[in-house]
Amino acid sequence: AAAGIKAYYVCIPKGVGIDSIDNKILIEDIKPGDIVIGYNGKPVKVLQKHEYLEDPEKERFYKVKFKNPETDKIHEVNVCDMHRIMGERAMDIEKNVISKEIYSGVNYSYDLLTEDAGYRIDDIPVNSMIEELALAVSEKIKNN
Repeated sequence: AAAGIKAYYVCIPKGVGIDSIDNKILIEDIKPGDIVIGYNGKPVKVLQKHEYLEDPEKERFYKVKFKNPETDKIHEVNVCDMHRIMGERAMDIEKNVISKEIYSGVNYSYDLLTEDAGYRIDDIPVNSMIEELALAVSEKIKNN
C-alpha cells in the first residue's frame, strides 16, 4: 500500500462457493475469463480477481443468513465486515437477515470484478468491491 494508506480489504474468504451456470465454484479457483452468475442473475465474465493475505487473528468476517420471504429458503453469505451485499455493508445489513455470526481464522480472501460489477453467493447478489476500493485509494492519494 502507498505511504499513509491503511490497507483495508473488502473481500470474500477462501472456501466460499460462487454461483456459476451449473454449480458453485470456490472463489479461490476462479480465473479471469470464467463465467459466473452476475449480480443481476445472468451469466457474466470475470474480468479481474484480487487475492489478499489476511490476519487470521482478526474477527472481521461475517456469516450472514438470509430468509427469502417468498420461498422461506435460507441463504448464507460469507463476507468481510465492509463488503456490500445488495448494496449494504455486511456489518449494517438487516433486511431479511436471520442471523449474523462474526468469526476469525481467515488466511486468504478474494474479490472478483465481473461485467456487471458483482456476483452471487447462494443466490444472494454480492457487490464487487474492486472499483470502490480503487476509488477510495485514489481519493486518499489525491488528498495526501
